[in-house]
Amino acid sequence: MLANQRSGLRKLTLTASLAAIYTVFRAIPISSLIGISGSITAAGMIAPIIGILLEPAYGIVAVFTGTIVASLFPWNPLRFYGLDFLPGALNVTLVSLAVRGRRTEATLMFLVMIGLFFINPYTSIFVGTALLSPPIPYLWMHLAALIVLVSPLSKNLTLRIGSHRYATLVRPVAVLAFTGTMIEHLTGGLLFATVLGKGALKFWPVIFVAYPIERTILVVGATLICATLLSLLRPSVVEESLEVARAVATRRVRSSAGPDEP
Repeated sequence: MLANQRSGLRKLTLTASLAAIYTVFRAIPISSLIGISGSITAAGMIAPIIGILLEPAYGIVAVFTGTIVASLFPWNPLRFYGLDFLPGALNVTLVSLAVRGRRTEATLMFLVMIGLFFINPYTSIFVGTALLSPPIPYLWMHLAALIVLVSPLSKNLTLRIGSHRYATLVRPVAVLAFTGTMIEHLTGGLLFATVLGKGALKFWPVIFVAYPIERTILVVGATLICATLLSLLRPSVVEESLEVARAVATRRVRSSAGPDEP
């Protein structure tokens, strides 16, 4: 009972701390939004570590809290009827699921968001005619992220994250940052299309040109920041956050290696 209380208190404390950090990054503009007033913020650069350290439900609470508090800054108001937290929430949720060995759930979530994007009447599936080129899938980078998510690159992330060495952390963090930021962008695009309606259609060719640069900056920033923070944290902080996932991953590795020789 006492152990459960301590674990619950630790999760709440960590959630509050990460919500405060998310608030700071959410208040830092890095690029202007296209089609509406406002800025893309640096929040995506801190999202991976929130997903790594917190289970999905706690991560969503941290993102929601950070988004609402950051909206109090005059240059950073809410824009999508209060649903601005959803892109960051899905980013953190996907990272949290993937790093805890729940890739199937993470993949299904990604596929659902792609499906919703396809059926929305105010999104563009192909662009190119306005760019004097053949039709190009608007979601090409998102599909690349989906491939990474189901590939061996995202296997055993729990064990790789637990290394505590910066050089070893870079690749798994980059995988999480890339897949997370692309579902975040996908969700943001859905909100954009839903809120603007038919008016969103004329902006997709411009967004198509800009978003790969913007997402690359976010992935690089997230990788550098989160890998550094993970290497500086006490090993116990990461280990306690991923304790259950680590045990499952270890059993899977042993199982795939076959029975021990006598």
